[in-house]
Amino acid sequence: MKPRLTAANINEKSFLATDYLNHFNEVVMLLEMVPDMLDMLEDCADWSPKTYQKHFADSGFADKALAIEAYENAPEPSRTLFDNLTQRLNTLILDAVADITALVGDQEALSYRLDAYLSDMRMLLSALNGVIHGKTHMDEDLNHMSSAISEKDPSADTTEAASQADIDALFD
Repeated sequence: MKPRLTAANINEKSFLATDYLNHFNEVVMLLEMVPDMLDMLEDCADWSPKTYQKHFADSGFADKALAIEAYENAPEPSRTLFDNLTQRLNTLILDAVADITALVGDQEALSYRLDAYLSDMRMLLSALNGVIHGKTHMDEDLNHMSSAISEKDPSADTTEAASQADIDALFD
């Protein structure tokens, strides 16, 4: 199976493909536009979590059947870590959209909270990207980091959040 994975742009160590991150990158891009174009919030509200299998079944990915089969056979700890981080990102996005929607009319609070949410989303996307590329040697640190993100109050000072450098250090 591994030669087929490589040819299909699926990581042969994790059995995962970065194409799945497009599902999240799209809503993050829409959220980034919200402060300047509030009507984008409607598109964000239309976003919903999609399983890895559903994403590929609905996608134009050339080897979608292989991507689904590979995911279903993904080795541990990649699969569990990936699923946990994905669930945390799904929850964070849904919470952000609900919270930001409630702040429409208070541009300063909306922008501040949205920046905090987006920072956390980018951190989780970076961690997911690392897992997809087979980097799981820091499982406990990643689980701790994403746990802190999911529990963090986005209205709090964002200086306590893990920085991109902190995430990058997990994969060194």
